[in-house]
Amino acid sequence: MRARILSILAYTGAGLTLLIAVCVPFVLIGGFSSVVAHAGLHIDATYSGGTIARTIQREGYRIEVYQPVRPRMLERTGPFVQIVFEPADALPREVNDEIDLDGDGRPDVGVSFSVPADASAKMHGDVTALNASYGSFSNVSDESFSRMVVRTGNKVVVRVPVR
Repeated sequence: MRARILSILAYTGAGLTLLIAVCVPFVLIGGFSSVVAHAGLHIDATYSGGTIARTIQREGYRIEVYQPVRPRMLERTGPFVQIVFEPADALPREVNDEIDLDGDGRPDVGVSFSVPADASAKMHGDVTALNASYGSFSNVSDESFSRMVVRTGNKVVVRVPVR
């Protein structure tokens, strides 16, 4: 009888241990989330594109011009300015636009690209610098963090190199 009671207690203890082990992550996730939220962590500007400087409204779509991003020490990307066209569904089939990047009222770059009907198709585009502060490129897709034309979701992201 004593062996049976010890056996029942052992299996009950093992079952409770497994139950606690399974439940602990769900109980602690709130605590871990609040610690990470208060830690001040953020996505690096090289990946996010930085902060929006201004928005240009066009007929049916808008263009968001971001602040220039300069790489930190040991980062392998060059400096760039990110431009976002959205919504991509409302863009004309062929986009040819001159954009003021530095806010001085004069266009700094000419951006041109085709919006493919298939949202998952690889995009290619051209940027023509109208100002010596920016770099030109042609037929670029997503080869580099500092020069790209890519569709992500319902946005078209263009990154223009800064000299």
